[in-house]
Amino acid sequence: MRILIVDLEYLVAMEAERILTENLDGEMVIAMPRDYPAVLETQNFDVVLIHASLVRSPEAVRRLNATEAGVVLSTLMDEEAVDGFAEWPGVVVVSKPFDDQKLVAAIKNAARN
Repeated sequence: MRILIVDLEYLVAMEAERILTENLDGEMVIAMPRDYPAVLETQNFDVVLIHASLVRSPEAVRRLNATEAGVVLSTLMDEEAVDGFAEWPGVVVVSKPFDDQKLVAAIKNAARN
């Protein structure tokens, strides 16, 4: 499984990478917000874990929908308070700091869909 991790903070992306590497087989790739569009154009991923604020514009929605990757959104909001995001109906949202089990389950679910 190939997973692209995109976050506003590199250390947060590294934490997600650590959790996923310890719990899943596959390759984890970290990209910063300014770089992820180019990475998506040149590489294929099974899942993209991306901060929700980065995919609110119509262009960002189109960019991710153009890939075959499953999407998991991350946010600082309490996931119990989040009723999804209008641009991403049905997409799983995980809160930060990450709960290892919830993050892994969300990635596995996105990879199946």
